[in-house]
Amino acid sequence: MKVTEAINKFKNYTEVTKSKGTQEYYVYYLKVIEDNIGNLECDNVNSDVILQYVKERKGDNPEVSNATLNKHIAAIKTVIKYATDREIKFNKLKERKKIIPTVSVNTHKKIFSYYEKHLDDKFSFRNYLFFRILLDTGLRLSEITNLRIIDMELEENLIHVRTTKTDVDRYVAITRSTKVLLNKFLILQDVNNYIFTNFKDDEPMSTSSVESFVYRIKKKLKIKENITPHKWRHTFATNFLRSGGNIETLRILMGHSNLKTTQKYLHLSKQDILTEYKRIMENYVE
Repeated sequence: MKVTEAINKFKNYTEVTKSKGTQEYYVYYLKVIEDNIGNLECDNVNSDVILQYVKERKGDNPEVSNATLNKHIAAIKTVIKYATDREIKFNKLKERKKIIPTVSVNTHKKIFSYYEKHLDDKFSFRNYLFFRILLDTGLRLSEITNLRIIDMELEENLIHVRTTKTDVDRYVAITRSTKVLLNKFLILQDVNNYIFTNFKDDEPMSTSSVESFVYRIKKKLKIKENITPHKWRHTFATNFLRSGGNIETLRILMGHSNLKTTQKYLHLSKQDILTEYKRIMENYVE
């Protein structure tokens, strides 16, 4: 069996057994794998083939991170394992531990301030609510776009998240001010099913639609930093812990199956470090 055939079989498998978020995760990596080693026989894919594949990805993009390369490696190993029940031994590349980027307070206030002046426009209202819920909950993109009115338990300020990466339902909470905004939006737009749509039909917004309005507001307000939905997710997690939140509670809110994934948010920003340093050192007497 060739790798291309194995990939197609694996795609069929994920469509039946995996969440939409997991399927979308594999799309890019499987495409690159198929383009580069799709003609190889699965039985001929070994550690040497993976090593050459990694070298070529580095050649294509010298700036590619080991974290990204590890995702390529994991995808190859997963496909071969599924097709042949054979494990390929190839250790993960050492990943650099980076400070997780967040949306700055000034930036999110700038965005919110702009939208608050344009709530008479339904698209601006929708986008504002989208960012507010991201900041309140840390939902993944596929999770927030698939929210429906039946998921809203607003008397308790809760949202029931049913479309998840792990296929495990969970609850997330929203602030009172976001609940008021959400209620107003639901009434004004006469929402019957999905919360976030393009207003053309009742289908959830696509990834490209979200990317489009994020790009437009970034350009409109001349924002330099990244404001992707995933960065808002990082911001929620960092703010939660910085404010004294419990890491196990955060794990549940984020939908992580492993606490190690959540622990990456246990970092101090440069501002946290500076504040604590000043608190200690400005009272220091030699």
